[in-house]
Amino acid sequence: MLVGMRVLLAALSLFPLAAPYELLIKIEWKSFLNPYFFVAAGISAGAMALSVFLVFAAVAGMSSKIVFDRRTATLSYSTEAPVVRRTSQVLPLSDVVRTEIGVRDEDEGAPTYRVRITVKDGTVFESGPSWSRDEVDRIRRRVDQFLATVDA
Repeated sequence: MLVGMRVLLAALSLFPLAAPYELLIKIEWKSFLNPYFFVAAGISAGAMALSVFLVFAAVAGMSSKIVFDRRTATLSYSTEAPVVRRTSQVLPLSDVVRTEIGVRDEDEGAPTYRVRITVKDGTVFESGPSWSRDEVDRIRRRVDQFLATVDA
């Protein structure tokens, strides 16, 4: 996940916090035992849960990166998040068995496509998703061309 997206999610998490302020704090409730207060408390609880979810997404969202290095003839795959230690795998390019386009049918909306790279031990590395099959196919062809020039 890009840093800008993390900042945006964290900033968006502040907006739902206006509901508890406006509904519970700003209004000086004379009695807490009325139905309007319970409705306001329920709305406020939902808004606070949304804020917590957005902060969690900003902090725990994983980022992954695939790097092909011609000089060292290696494939590096790394994942990281602000609350998770960075992990990396470095494999020789000769371990790459197959590249293909992976398709995930989403519950709502169009399917997403990604480049899938399979290595000798059966591990599959996936690129980030895209809604454009043409874009993903272009990237897969570039990877195949790169691997062909390294093997030659």
